[in-house]
Amino acid sequence: MTVRLGMRVWLVLVLVLVVAAGCARRAEESDDDSDVRALVPVRTAVVEERDFADLIEAPGQWRSSGDVALPAPFAAVIESLGPRPGDRVAAGDTLGTVLTRQSRDALRGAELLASEAHDPAARTEAERALALARRDLVRVPIVAPRAGVVTRRGAEPGAEVADGAEVLAITPPEGIVFEARLPAAAARQVHPGEAAIVRTIGEPDRPAHVMRVLPAASATDQATLVWLSAHGAGGTPLIDRFGTATFTSDRTRRSPAVPAAAVVESDLDGSTRVVVVKADSVATWTPVKLGASIAGWRELQGGTPVPGTPVVVEGQRGLPDGTHVKPDTTR
Repeated sequence: MTVRLGMRVWLVLVLVLVVAAGCARRAEESDDDSDVRALVPVRTAVVEERDFADLIEAPGQWRSSGDVALPAPFAAVIESLGPRPGDRVAAGDTLGTVLTRQSRDALRGAELLASEAHDPAARTEAERALALARRDLVRVPIVAPRAGVVTRRGAEPGAEVADGAEVLAITPPEGIVFEARLPAAAARQVHPGEAAIVRTIGEPDRPAHVMRVLPAASATDQATLVWLSAHGAGGTPLIDRFGTATFTSDRTRRSPAVPAAAVVESDLDGSTRVVVVKADSVATWTPVKLGASIAGWRELQGGTPVPGTPVVVEGQRGLPDGTHVKPDTTR
């Protein structure tokens, strides 16, 4: 009986030791996990207050503000014509040729005579007449008076045109403008000479300035039309391409802002978020509504996060919500 009791006590002690060892191991693993979580390195910055200007955005289209017409020098026949609308030409380029109607008619008569000649004498006479008609063809080149983009093509090869009829129209680079459509209220804030940015899909952003605010509103939607002239790199804009003009207002406001590197945009729905680091070093994904941009900072609208809040600017990609992080603000 005593032996059995001793065995039971011994077994209980063994079980207690095993359970205690397991608890200690789990506690060590928990501590290890906590240490791993705390060692996820990120770089942070804090939300700051910044001055932002109101931005005015307006849709529009690249248009010609004035064409240079290339007229037929006389009543003529278009022999050849190369460029088509959208093609760029240089000053002095030969764009095609025209023939006088008289010389073209003389050539046609000689060709008809040659086709109806049936004996050697008639064929000899017809060949002589055909050679003279070809020699006497009055052929005049169509030359581009200046560089630009072909905007219209008024005739095709083989067509007859009257004296002075438009053959081609060219818009010089300075004649290509972006015609923005501004709401009437916003138009009062835009003035000639003011800077803007024109964005066109598939093309680089183009710095521009306001050339003219047209006095008449659009008949379709009562928008005010504003002409902008592009400058800088990017080449000549393509006429008829649509885009958006952004104007910076002279009015400013002070708002919370985060570095642009802190903002993550969803590819699915376009929503934007930042990772806020709480006091216990827990990273929390937080939706934000963005406003204007300035010098690498994005305006926060809606009041959150507030100035002084740490946000992750490096290392947030793929970071799970609720992760313990180790912020680094030294870089």
